[in-house]
Amino acid sequence: MIDAREQRVLDLIDANHQEVIDFLRELLAFKTVTPSSESVEHDEFIRHQAFIKEILTELGFQEIDVWEADAAKLDAPPGSGVDKSRDLRNMPILVGRLPGAGEDRSLILNGHYDVVPPGLLGSWTHDPFGGEVVDGKIYGRGSNDMKGGIAAMLKALEFIGRAGLALEGDILAQIVPDEEASCMGTLAACQRGYTADAAIIPEPTNMRVGTAVRGSMGGRVTVFGRAGHAEQPQPHWQEGGAVNAISKAMRVLEGMAEATEQWHTQPDKQHPLVPPDHIIPTVIHGGDWSVTIPEKVEIEFDCMFVPGTKDKRAEIEEKLDAVAANDPWLRENPPELDLGGPEGWIYPAEVSEDEPIVQTALQALADVGIQPELMGFGSLTDCVHLINHSQIPTINLGADIESAHSADEFVTIEQLIDLTKTIALSIMRWSGVRESADA
Repeated sequence: MIDAREQRVLDLIDANHQEVIDFLRELLAFKTVTPSSESVEHDEFIRHQAFIKEILTELGFQEIDVWEADAAKLDAPPGSGVDKSRDLRNMPILVGRLPGAGEDRSLILNGHYDVVPPGLLGSWTHDPFGGEVVDGKIYGRGSNDMKGGIAAMLKALEFIGRAGLALEGDILAQIVPDEEASCMGTLAACQRGYTADAAIIPEPTNMRVGTAVRGSMGGRVTVFGRAGHAEQPQPHWQEGGAVNAISKAMRVLEGMAEATEQWHTQPDKQHPLVPPDHIIPTVIHGGDWSVTIPEKVEIEFDCMFVPGTKDKRAEIEEKLDAVAANDPWLRENPPELDLGGPEGWIYPAEVSEDEPIVQTALQALADVGIQPELMGFGSLTDCVHLINHSQIPTINLGADIESAHSADEFVTIEQLIDLTKTIALSIMRWSGVRESADA
């Protein structure tokens, strides 16, 4: 039930909703595109964080820490996904603290400001970085994933203050890079020691409370054959004949498909909020000459798995061994599996629906007029580090994910404003409020 103080904040948001739209449009103008393998050679990331620092200063944040992470110096426990070779220069991390007026529960508001590349510009009908507003939608790369979430959470804090209210508990704003590639921005913040009693990440969830995400493991299978002239008859391989690595790679691809099919019905791979495990080939390289029987094929794959998975690495090894055991050539010339080091995967994560932060957000949604529901991500978000590394109960809560990573990505104005209200209520109810001494 909404009390009088909360209603003051909601009324302010309604009366000034254009400010939320304009703030998001300012954020969209920064071309903070996640680099693939190269380093960032421009200052869009630095400018974005300087802008955010100004905003936080205006909101009364008294401790604002801005730094660049060195991936080579991050701790890399199993499941952390740390890539020590990744260049994180010129992508600042920002953590600010808004001290509470009392000693109530603290809260992290975490958002990543990097965005995926816009892709083919010809596929867009709106400028990817223009923040165009058309028919109730704000278009732009990152509008829902997730600069819209950043705009909502920071404006929620602003409207709480403008309503003459002070929060009892500390608020930490974490504005981080590289979620789209490595999640090491948030991991660096965790390893720097920033913690709180709970956290909210406004990733797009279609206005549902996200409590579970799958883990991720990528890898490469190298399948070996034996080279030979493609236009000449070949004896049996046991007599020295050529073996086509592409044909043998087909056995591995079939094995991946069979594993995914099995996992889709296997009882321990079922989860109420996220899809079952899968292993999907994503990149393949093989052969080097049109009339040479190829001697090597490399298959890269993506594997996702549900919370509670004990040892996905061993499961993949077992599936590959079974494929090799059923083929005489592969049995004597087994494929090589490369899953990276022990840190080269990312753990799944989940929190119980009984966690107080979950119940707080569900009630806030209901009071805004939205059916409160739980959901899970088939992929992952930065919550994996807040939950696993820092043991902070963390939820995802944001707008519709439908257009994320697509041309003409957008967020509706209605959902942007509803999200701002929902986060504002969640903040006030979690951290507590009092009338500000400055009011």
